[in-house]
Amino acid sequence: MQNEKFKPLYLFFITYMTQTGIVLFSLPNIIANHFGYNGWIMIIPISVVVLIHIGLIAIIYSFNKGESIFQTIESFNSKAKMILMPLYISLSIFWSILSVTIAKHYVHVMKFLYFPQTDVQWFVLLTLIVTFYLVTRGIVTIAHICTIFFFLSAPIILLLIYFVPDFSFLQFSTFLFNENKDFYGGIIELYTAFLGFEVILFMFPYISKEKSGFKYVFWGHFYTSFVYLIVTLFCYGFNSIHQLTRQVYPVINLMKYIEFDFIERLDSIIFILFYLKVLITITMYVWISLVTLKRVVKWSDNLIVFVLLTVGYLSTLAFLTKKESVFLLSALTKVQLLISVFLPLILLIIIFNKRRSNG
Repeated sequence: MQNEKFKPLYLFFITYMTQTGIVLFSLPNIIANHFGYNGWIMIIPISVVVLIHIGLIAIIYSFNKGESIFQTIESFNSKAKMILMPLYISLSIFWSILSVTIAKHYVHVMKFLYFPQTDVQWFVLLTLIVTFYLVTRGIVTIAHICTIFFFLSAPIILLLIYFVPDFSFLQFSTFLFNENKDFYGGIIELYTAFLGFEVILFMFPYISKEKSGFKYVFWGHFYTSFVYLIVTLFCYGFNSIHQLTRQVYPVINLMKYIEFDFIERLDSIIFILFYLKVLITITMYVWISLVTLKRVVKWSDNLIVFVLLTVGYLSTLAFLTKKESVFLLSALTKVQLLISVFLPLILLIIIFNKRRSNG
């Protein structure tokens, strides 16, 4: 599997498709509740913070020269691999549970908004079957599928043009962050909306060497930030702050205003198209679970992925309702936030200590 290589250009599509997901539909509500008036401004500084973290990953990539991060960590001590085995297993299980929880959350929202008769468990199972197929095909296939899904879903952003005539700057206020609730909690919530960039850490051995190839990760993040900013701006310009705080999914409500003679309920089609983004996010987290667990066991990829998906599915069975899945997802993304922050820092410390000891 490690002989597979893909061009750095695909990093743009992987970064954007993994970062964005169903959170986009509720993002203006999250921002309005936590930051109040002109809360959309907070997307910019949080995006810059994430950009700094991506910059740290770029430094690691330049030092590693295509070496796996596992090799970097294990080179710190001759017995490191044996010591790290329980951590590798724990992380693999954690990412598999996170993946299944993301799938379950999407289905719960779909059931809540459009299809109340949907059987959540069966739909999640179907999603995991597709995920199994994608992950076992390898990272190059995933990168190609990710690109196709991008071009299928990306044009959705152009629908915002429909709202330009009704966009009103009068909805904006001279107040900054007035009527905010839990400002610092909002910073964490907004940061988690950008999660997904950290999967790039696990792709170093699979990226074809090209000068300045890592720039595509930055461009992917810039595009994510642009989408978040423009969608939230339109929601602020189309709704009052009090409407945004009451609407759980303001973007869905906004899309319901779009009317074409040849199509009805365009918002439901948009939501279904977003399944492609969710599927890529799930696939990427299962894939990093796979490459992590392969450091511990010598099973086939098919068996490892099957075990991981089974463990993830069974671990989330007890979380039956939408409220419970939201609670679990919130807890898991906060843990993933810590991983995305501290893993690059730990890797940099190991690299600098190694370089210093080598003179």
